[in-house]
Amino acid sequence: MNLYGQDMDETVTPLESGLGWTVAMDDNRAFIGRQALEAQKAGGVKHRFCGLVLLDRGVLRHGQVVKTAEGEGVITSGGFSPTLDRAIGLARLPAGSGERCEVDIRGRSLDAQCVRPPFVRSGKPSAKMQDVLDSIANG
Repeated sequence: MNLYGQDMDETVTPLESGLGWTVAMDDNRAFIGRQALEAQKAGGVKHRFCGLVLLDRGVLRHGQVVKTAEGEGVITSGGFSPTLDRAIGLARLPAGSGERCEVDIRGRSLDAQCVRPPFVRSGKPSAKMQDVLDSIANG
């Protein structure tokens, strides 16, 4: 779940926060900001919101820089998941960035992989998360 003030705030639209599904754009309902969202959707969203799993040892924290082939992004929130025995986080990355990236943690570039949240369902890794964990285990 997005945390207000970290993953989203008044400067970030629902489309950039992974919350586009919460806005009813299919009907003709008028609401404040509809024109801006329609324009952003038509012009293309410049950032995408995704989950990150750190492949190396370390902890993801708010404000850490994420490097992708498309440019830099930022960790919006993060921490250690005891269930997954891995650091996980949420990040805002440039649109079109791939699944792999690097996170700058105290001057070290550590490998990470983008995944679609949720990371865990009913106390177990989600199917996509299990695939990532299996690939880490198999090298």
